[in-house]
Amino acid sequence: MHVLLVTAADDGGADRGPWTPLAAAWTEAAPRCVVEPMVLPPGPVAATAPPGEAPAPGVFVPTTSLGLTSVTPPPPPPEVRLLQERVAHADLVVVHTPVLDASALRAGPVHRAAEAAAPYAVPVVVLAGRDETTRRELSGAGVAGAHEIGEPPSGEAVGRVARTWAPAWAAPEE
Repeated sequence: MHVLLVTAADDGGADRGPWTPLAAAWTEAAPRCVVEPMVLPPGPVAATAPPGEAPAPGVFVPTTSLGLTSVTPPPPPPEVRLLQERVAHADLVVVHTPVLDASALRAGPVHRAAEAAAPYAVPVVVLAGRDETTRRELSGAGVAGAHEIGEPPSGEAVGRVARTWAPAWAAPEE
């Protein structure tokens, strides 16, 4: 089983990313899973704005009145393209966020992972320090499940989630 573990960039350090304890706990609970880490920028991605500047406001253009039948959307930012490529080869996408709320479902790593996973029907699971959402909000955002693991993340809680989502053959032999 191939698990794509997505986290937001933080101050986890250069040699020890924010995903390291999560990946270690997942691998311990389901050693036959391949855990691939991916670190995304923490905030929403602005494809048209230079770094440090606000994105330009959108403009409505009635394309049919201009004689156009379709408009090609701008290409996605590089990290979104990379996420889409990696999701295509994953069996499960696991996203870590300190707080899962309505705003996290609309922007940031949770939103981007769910959006990238939808065309491939890959389930998205969120590991949250604190979960403030409802099942209706989760399903509307394309998230299959959310689990509170505490902040800082509890290895025991991550292991329990890994055993829940990994198939029986991925569990350690006894």
